Amino acid sequence: MHRTAPIVLAQMLLIAGICHGQSLADAARANRKQKDGGAPTKVITSDDFSSPADLTIHLVPGTPSSGQGTIVAPGRGKHRFAVTNLDATQFTHGGVLHITITLEDGPSEASFDLFPQGLRLPSEGLPNSLASAHNVHSGAGATIDYRFFHGSVFQFAAEGSWNAKPGDTNSYGFVVDVGNP
Repeated sequence: MHRTAPIVLAQMLLIAGICHGQSLADAARANRKQKDGGAPTKVITSDDFSSPADLTIHLVPGTPSSGQGTIVAPGRGKHRFAVTNLDATQFTHGGVLHITITLEDGPSEASFDLFPQGLRLPSEGLPNSLASAHNVHSGAGATIDYRFFHGSVFQFAAEGSWNAKPGDTNSYGFVVDVGNP
């Protein structure tokens, strides 16, 4: 019996030492959190203020679709597109995409471009779009017609005109349908 007591005592001391080590680690962690304010500092950049998620309109044969949005003038030579994806994949043999645009009376003129799906839209310089309507005056309208040869998804991109003061806004509406090729 006298021999088992030192072994049991040694095991108890070992367990107590391990538990004590864990509590010291927990105390150190708590102390670090208190010094740091509890959470890492986040640097907020312009990427945190990205535009809302892109909208997709699924085009259906024989049925016009509509949408609306708000544009912001980006400044000369820059782009700040509001994008609506136009899904024309049901038109397997192609057709003619007709987009009729109406611009409200806000301070910014507008420009509209049609791009293929998956193309990274430019952030500056002249856009190389499939079809466009640029410098549409406030209160006016425009049309874009584009012939395509197989079902596709297009990016309909709207932005404030380079002629407007940076930051000026306006609202627009559009109706889109697909005619026979």
